[in-house]
Amino acid sequence: MRTKFGLRTEVLLRTVYSAIENDLLVVGPSFVAHSLNVSKSTAQKMLVELSEMGYGVYVPKKGLVLNDAGRREAVKAVRNHRLIECMLDEVGVREVCNEAEKIEMVAGEELMRALEEKYGDRKRCPCGKRIPEVTP
Repeated sequence: MRTKFGLRTEVLLRTVYSAIENDLLVVGPSFVAHSLNVSKSTAQKMLVELSEMGYGVYVPKKGLVLNDAGRREAVKAVRNHRLIECMLDEVGVREVCNEAEKIEMVAGEELMRALEEKYGDRKRCPCGKRIPEVTP
């Protein structure tokens, strides 16, 4: 799903998740602005949009706090991205993160099921980052 900013929701959720991986419980516009190379006001609007989509609560002048649904979707987005990286690494792609970002924009459920089957037991992606487990 695309946000009204033309950005895939998954990319924004991955950005929020990376903040959580860095022990930020409230993800502010400054973090998102820096990560996605957008203005702080645009980042704030993106976080509000995630809140409106039911992924968390936006606390004015603070940032977004993910709820359980938001955390689940963020973990799923990160897991999918990192499984795509595993596939790309296996075929010899050097810039796995950049290429994975392009592929995840169009990857269908069948591809993701196949990647889950092939790489789902891996604990780390080629970049060395933990591949999170999706919990129901």
